[in-house]
Amino acid sequence: MTKLVYFLLTILLIFNSCVSIEKYKELDTNLADFTKENDKIKKINQDLEILNIELNDNLIRISSRTKKLENDTLTLGRELRKKEKLYDNLNLSYELLIKNNSNTMANQSRENKELIEKLSQMEISLNEREQDIKEREDELYELRKNLENKDRTLSELKSKISDALLSYKGEGLNVEVRNSKLYISLENSLLFSSGSWKINSNGKKALIKLSNILAQQSTINITVEGHTDSIPYNGSGIIKDNWDLSVLRATSIVRVILNNKGIKPERIEASGRSSFNPLVKNDSKENRARNRRTEIILSPNIDILLKLLD
Repeated sequence: MTKLVYFLLTILLIFNSCVSIEKYKELDTNLADFTKENDKIKKINQDLEILNIELNDNLIRISSRTKKLENDTLTLGRELRKKEKLYDNLNLSYELLIKNNSNTMANQSRENKELIEKLSQMEISLNEREQDIKEREDELYELRKNLENKDRTLSELKSKISDALLSYKGEGLNVEVRNSKLYISLENSLLFSSGSWKINSNGKKALIKLSNILAQQSTINITVEGHTDSIPYNGSGIIKDNWDLSVLRATSIVRVILNNKGIKPERIEASGRSSFNPLVKNDSKENRARNRRTEIILSPNIDILLKLLD
């Protein structure tokens, strides 16, 4: 990105004398756009670095738990061998007692039988515990693998979506990773007319491209959130306020996405946030335009990870 900026500046210096004022202004605008895009990429890299730190912390905790389980397994193995040796000695003692007909030996024989039964139960319990430890080790391995894959999955998905929707970059679309989730933000100017929840043809094309990618990601959950600015809705009809408008816009998008039969309805949910979750203050025309948006939030299904942690 920096090399490209230098290249454009060089062109401007060489041809400054022969380029019209309008051309100069156009190049200056392009330079500002490139600079803004560079700042966005820096922000994305910072978010990814934070996510990577969190995942590394999780891996360290899992490694510690795994080490403890390995030590527990070694301790149980030593205990089991001691019990097996004791069991063999008692069996031998029992056989000797059977040969003796005295009452004392008979009583001792009964006691030894009881002890053998207890030892047998202990052996069964130890075997069950060893099996439980083995299962937990397998679960921890699976958890570690899933945590490592989570960051990679989000990064790959972000790249696919950014490539597929590249032509909409300058029309109010933004894709970024925040809080271990992938946020696709679409300004309402790309999707809706003012005060309407009917999606225009250009917006439908973008959503269809997005749904084709989501159909291939069966483990990704989808949340569609509608947002408005702080100006009260003053239209008529079934809509009473910005709450209604934000919800209807979210459900309109959900219906377009679900036209793709590869996406199960169970994976997706819609909600309206009205004006109460703004990106910036609603103190200017430009800021209100940013706040009028729909966010499609993609998050890996972590139910399995949470179950393993429990």
